[in-house]
Amino acid sequence: MKTQPSRLDIDTSVLAGLAVLSPDDSRKVWQAIDSLESFDPDQPLDSKIQKYTPPDMGTFYLLHASPRYRVIFEITEENEIKVIDLFRKERLEAFAKLPS
Repeated sequence: MKTQPSRLDIDTSVLAGLAVLSPDDSRKVWQAIDSLESFDPDQPLDSKIQKYTPPDMGTFYLLHASPRYRVIFEITEENEIKVIDLFRKERLEAFAKLPS
């Protein structure tokens, strides 16, 4: 049986964050990250994924990996999925409350 190479490139800071999560949180986040293997930006987005296209940056996506954790990822020109950040939902809510 032949397997496909992974499209996922997970930043070492994300791996370090995953290592300190509880077993249950870690399992949920890993499952969510693994599900990105079939992600296609040209298809309608899953309800757990939001797309952002700020004018001063490239496109990136926010994955609701679990009730407590969010993952930021981007798609490279080679169609690789680059997981670049993992953080708690509360961190995002705190930034949303900052004055603009």
